[in-house]
Amino acid sequence: MSGDRESVSVSLPTELVERLDRLVDDGVFSSRSDALRYGARVVVREERQQRLHDQTDNEVREDMAEQT
Repeated sequence: MSGDRESVSVSLPTELVERLDRLVDDGVFSSRSDALRYGARVVVREERQQRLHDQTDNEVREDMAEQT
């Protein structure tokens, strides 16, 4: 295993595993691991975007409150 990766054991519902396997079988991902890595990246990116949105929203609200 590459030095820039860490192995993580995950338990998933059977239906989700079956759907992941279909994506692999359809060639969308090369493996379950590839699909799960992609999913983890999406979750981290969306969480970061949500935090930035929340921060910006709070700053705008504070600016608007200062102007009134």
